[in-house]
Amino acid sequence: MLSAQQPLALSLRADQTFGSFISPPGTAATRALQLAQSLASGHERTPLYLWGPAGCGKTHLLTAALAAAATHGLRSAYLPLRELGAAGVVAAVSAFEQFALVCVDDLDAIAGDEPAELALFHLYDRLRANGGRIIVTGNATPTGLGLCRPELKSRLGWGVSCRLETLPDPDKRALLLRRAADQGLSLGEPVADYLLRHHSRDLHDLLTTLDRLDRATLAAQRHPTLPFVRQLLESVDAEQASAATPADSA
Repeated sequence: MLSAQQPLALSLRADQTFGSFISPPGTAATRALQLAQSLASGHERTPLYLWGPAGCGKTHLLTAALAAAATHGLRSAYLPLRELGAAGVVAAVSAFEQFALVCVDDLDAIAGDEPAELALFHLYDRLRANGGRIIVTGNATPTGLGLCRPELKSRLGWGVSCRLETLPDPDKRALLLRRAADQGLSLGEPVADYLLRHHSRDLHDLLTTLDRLDRATLAAQRHPTLPFVRQLLESVDAEQASAATPADSA
């Protein structure tokens, strides 16, 4: 059981900061970034709801907000609803009513479960009463989530709702090159283009592959040349195919 002194553990990615979040000027992503920064610094109290497809940067902003809140000395917590499940949400939320910032990920994961929705509704109210702040993510608008409790829909409408979009390929390419440079990995533009053409375009998958490439080049004491990257991706594909194939019965 979680206590009020024990927020859910979150392994923060050091590279998922406000500075590394790509937000083209004049877009909803820029507005979301600015509001998340204000919430994490304690200068804003308006609830923020972020929605959009997988890979659009919702969890990136939550991670960045948690890291920034820590630098400001604010007590913060992360609630991954998909991992917790509805029963876990009900058991956990009361532990965070006194926190300065609570980041709730994947609201759609518990949509339709009345006890879980009521628990989050009460969390909204108690955080507001205690001077706390909340950022919530989901895969659809508040009215499109399939929520069964009108009170929770109402609370989602209290604040600002921002729709995030997946990055176009040129921005993904720029992010790959910048992330590689931050990690000390000399990733050439042809290699970045190859990853985009021959690998999953999902941003999480791309960054996971980049991390794997970084480890592989260090272990082999090699530069990330195209032949090396091809070999690595073939190895990844073979592992995935093997994992997807049922083992022969004895």
